[in-house]
Amino acid sequence: MKRMISKKQICASVFLSALAVTSVQAQDSGSVDALIQGWSGTASLGATSITGNTEASNVNASIRLGKTVGKWEHLLFGSYFKGDSTTLVEKEDENGEPVTQLIDGEPVQVLVPVKSGNSDRLAVGYQPRFYWRPRTYFFGIIDYEKDKPANIDLASRQLVGVGHKFFSNESGFLSAEAGIGNKTTTVVIGDDVSGGVAYFGANYLNRINDNITFNADFRADLGSDNTYTEIGLGLAFKLSERMAVKLSHQTRGNTDITNPTLDSPSKSDNVTTVNLVVDI
Repeated sequence: MKRMISKKQICASVFLSALAVTSVQAQDSGSVDALIQGWSGTASLGATSITGNTEASNVNASIRLGKTVGKWEHLLFGSYFKGDSTTLVEKEDENGEPVTQLIDGEPVQVLVPVKSGNSDRLAVGYQPRFYWRPRTYFFGIIDYEKDKPANIDLASRQLVGVGHKFFSNESGFLSAEAGIGNKTTTVVIGDDVSGGVAYFGANYLNRINDNITFNADFRADLGSDNTYTEIGLGLAFKLSERMAVKLSHQTRGNTDITNPTLDSPSKSDNVTTVNLVVDI
């Protein structure tokens, strides 16, 4: 059942927009150059391809940018993952019986390739932060996600909350966030899931040495109709001052949203990637 945008969602969007407008007004210069300059972050890209008896390919990319102006910090982030694979399945006749052929006088089952898109995910978001103390900040989050193979046509969140950095130095950092807001999930098949959610997130980074960095991230959206969790682990190996190779693993789960068209639908997805990461 499709639902109209709720008043809570409108209020949250207006509040977050006000945060963004206020942060822009707080800048010393209102020029376009002042808005463009000062952004920095990382971009990553990875791809694989398999050919032969089976075929599979995937491409994944992500970007994370940040800018600090006075007590304001702006974060922009986005990610994309698309995978396709070809598998061999038994060929069947009009009666549903396996088709065989003779090879060297022996009956052998006929296999045919079937190509399908097994993943197609796009996510973008924006988070402004206002530091009312050196390590404590108020934040807002607006983000959107599409993941049709996971039965998510469009998911959007509007959140406000408070975060704290327990430590931040040359060796790394540890931070945690908690907030509340609205989340609307429009599914491909079935009933939409909308309503208030409680949000919790944590980020940890440890620079093991000059060349190796480890990170761990956690996120949870706790709603009455659905609980979403996301866990990410990464290990980056520095190649140069601005480039690194990163091995990442991500587990994402929805308690009540699955793809009903699959024979054995799963409530979680796992993705392991090897990416080239560039500082920008």
